[in-house]
Amino acid sequence: MHPVVFPAAALTILGLITMCFAIPADSLRTTFEEVRDGISQTFGWFYVGLMSGFLLFAGWLAFGPFRHVRLGPDDSQPEFSRLSWFAMLFSAGMGIGLLFYSVAEPIDHFVSPPPSYHVSGGPSRLAMAITTFHWGLHPWALYAIVGLCLGYFGFRKQLPLSFRSVLEPVFGRYVWGRAGDLLDLLAIVATLTGVATSLGIGAQQVNAGLTFLFGIPDSITTQIILIAAITAVATLSVVMGLDAGIRRLSELNLGIAAMLFLMVIAGGGLFAFAFGCVANLWSYVQLLPRASVTTGIFDTDSQSWLTGWTVFFWAWWIAWSPFVGLFIARVSKGRTIQEYVVGVLATPTLIAILWLTAFGGTTLRQHVRYERSGETPLTSFAVAELSDDGTPITADDGSIEYKESPLTVVEYRTTAVVTDDHQAIVQPLPTVLFVLLESLFGSGPLTTLGIVIALTCIVLFFVTSSDSASMVIDIIASGGNPVPPVGTRLFWAITEGLAAAALLTVGGLKALQAASITVALPFAVVLLLCCVALVIQLYRDQAKQVANQCD
Repeated sequence: MHPVVFPAAALTILGLITMCFAIPADSLRTTFEEVRDGISQTFGWFYVGLMSGFLLFAGWLAFGPFRHVRLGPDDSQPEFSRLSWFAMLFSAGMGIGLLFYSVAEPIDHFVSPPPSYHVSGGPSRLAMAITTFHWGLHPWALYAIVGLCLGYFGFRKQLPLSFRSVLEPVFGRYVWGRAGDLLDLLAIVATLTGVATSLGIGAQQVNAGLTFLFGIPDSITTQIILIAAITAVATLSVVMGLDAGIRRLSELNLGIAAMLFLMVIAGGGLFAFAFGCVANLWSYVQLLPRASVTTGIFDTDSQSWLTGWTVFFWAWWIAWSPFVGLFIARVSKGRTIQEYVVGVLATPTLIAILWLTAFGGTTLRQHVRYERSGETPLTSFAVAELSDDGTPITADDGSIEYKESPLTVVEYRTTAVVTDDHQAIVQPLPTVLFVLLESLFGSGPLTTLGIVIALTCIVLFFVTSSDSASMVIDIIASGGNPVPPVGTRLFWAITEGLAAAALLTVGGLKALQAASITVALPFAVVLLLCCVALVIQLYRDQAKQVANQCD
């Protein structure tokens, strides 16, 4: 381990976790929300501009003068097959997030369309286009750039796999001193915060699925127990190592996710899915130029919407980028810059479009069809009776008064549905995926099978994310050692679980959002400098090669 970075990072993270448990939750929750809103409103334009710049830069790298340069010596070959490579980067990249948001986000944009955006095809197409925008080329361009920077300096220049190595062309020898220690510390904090956000979201959705199937209470306590249990499973994967652990789990998860994907397509109709893919791709292409430059600086309504959606996603991806980027670099040695960038951008973006069309597109199509004809059979739910001020009406025994009403999945997301014990309101965001499965297959064995498959996917994404992140953090904390010791990786895997539990305890999803947005701001500056350093080094190496040929 690095004698400075490891203990400094451990003390910093453990101190933040202790603060979350020691300070009153209400006070921390308010602080988190104020920090999130303040940074988003002040620097939202910076996040938007930076992410679009990464996409343009990735295009230049893929088709520019350095496209044939390899991430490693000229005679190096890829360590993993393309299938294994893709399975690992996708499982580590955004698997949990896609499962969490693929149904809910299109519904939210359909019900409350984002201001100033327009595409042909109506509200459904706009909802799908903006959702695809958040999960398509922009985040994968970011991951590609970060991974390329780390891979080029780590494998081509034979330097440690850390951000201090990347920034040597900018800061020179100072990166090997305290300045470099600070850079690596910031990368570790950003990585662990971004992963904790995803683990917290995953725990919420697993809890929602268990509640839907077995009536297990949907509570912070249950979610913390789930985090502890799944983190324990992740430690087993850590012990097994990259090839036997992460690779095999990622391939297994890809197969299980494909089963869930095919189930939803079969339930929603193959022809409708195929047409939706083409239509959603075209809507995404229409939206992409406008959405890439919309910052909300001169439009208050747009700024408020961007804060809650685009800025959060961009900050979340930036916080994730040290983890995903370094992990992608670790499994991409030997590939050319062009193969690497095109693979990291095109394949996951295409899969995201297919996935979102299957889940989000099917959800919206069902709702629109029911509004037009009313012939689609719907599941009935216990809907709370509300007072004039919108709060649920309770009986003398404290139970919530309700009436049974048939709901589409869209209506479920926007309606106060009562839990089975009639004591609380269901949290719809992590639950709508399971409601969609029930709407497709009814209250029968296929629905149960679909929910079990979905929960298995979430748990495996949880495990691979935790395992991959602990490996990446330990690589940085070990001074760039690509094969860090198992003991320290176990420490980081457990710490990630503690961080997720702490953030859930003090503020749930809002705390998770605030943590990502806050940590992403300083690290975004580091990423910008990494791009500058990569360009400087590419031209230096080209000039050196030309000089050697002349000699």
